Amino acid sequence: MFRKTKSLVGLDIGSSAVKAVELRPAGKGYRVAAFAVEPVPPDSIVDGAIIDAGAVADAIRRIFEGNKAFKAKDVCASLSGNAVIVKKITLPVMTASELDDSISWEAEQYIPFDIQDVNLDYQILDPGTGPDSRGSMDVLLVAAKKEKIGDYTGVIAQAGLTPVVVDVDAFALQNAYEANYGLDAREVVVLMNAGASAININILQGDQSVFTRDISLGGNAYTEAVQRELGLPFEAAEQLKKGIPVDGATYEEA
Repeated sequence: MFRKTKSLVGLDIGSSAVKAVELRPAGKGYRVAAFAVEPVPPDSIVDGAIIDAGAVADAIRRIFEGNKAFKAKDVCASLSGNAVIVKKITLPVMTASELDDSISWEAEQYIPFDIQDVNLDYQILDPGTGPDSRGSMDVLLVAAKKEKIGDYTGVIAQAGLTPVVVDVDAFALQNAYEANYGLDAREVVVLMNAGASAININILQGDQSVFTRDISLGGNAYTEAVQRELGLPFEAAEQLKKGIPVDGATYEEA
C-alpha cells in the first residue's frame, strides 16, 4: 500500500464494524486524509466468514457516501482466520526461478486444502547461501482460500469500489508498524491487533515475521461476560466495557 503512487483506501472489514482510512503523501510520510467507522449488524461476519454480504456491502457504501473526504475508489483489504495458512518451511537450496516453478508442489505438503482452491504467495527468509548454510533455505509460505478472497472482494465491488490488494491481517499490521516506526534488526517486536472476535499476533525479529497466530477471542468475549454478570443487554454491556455510563432505567429494566 505504501509503495503505491496512486491513492488507496485501507479497509478493515471486522465482525463488529467496518473501518476505512485514506492516506496521502505529506513530506517524507503520510497524513490521514479521511477516516470513518461504520457498524455492521450482529452475526454479519462470523469467525472471519462473511455471512450477510448485503449488510457488509451496505456498511462499506455508507462510509463513502457519508464522508466526502474519501476520494479514492481503489481499496486494500486484509483477512485472517482458518481459511488463511501462514507457515515457515525448509526447502533444499534452489534459485528463485526454480522455487517459483516448484512452490505449488512443495506447498501441497503443508496446506490442508486442495492446492487448486487457494492463492499462494511466499517470501524467502534465508536463501541458505551463507557460510553456515547446511544446504537448506527458509521460506515463508502463505495460502488463502480463493473462496474467502472472493467473498471479501465481492462485498467491496458490491459497494461500488475496486479491490486492488488483499493482504493477511498480520502482515498488514506489520506494514503499518514499519511505515510508522521502522524496523531494527536488533529488536524483537510483538504486534497485536485485538478485534471484536479475534486477536492477530505477529512476532518480528528485525524485518522478518518469525511467528503469527490468529486467536478466536476478542472484545466481544468481555462484553458477553459483563452482560452475564450484570444481566444487561449486549449494547449496554458494550457501553460499560468502554467506560460509557449506562442509563439507570435501562439497567433496572435489564
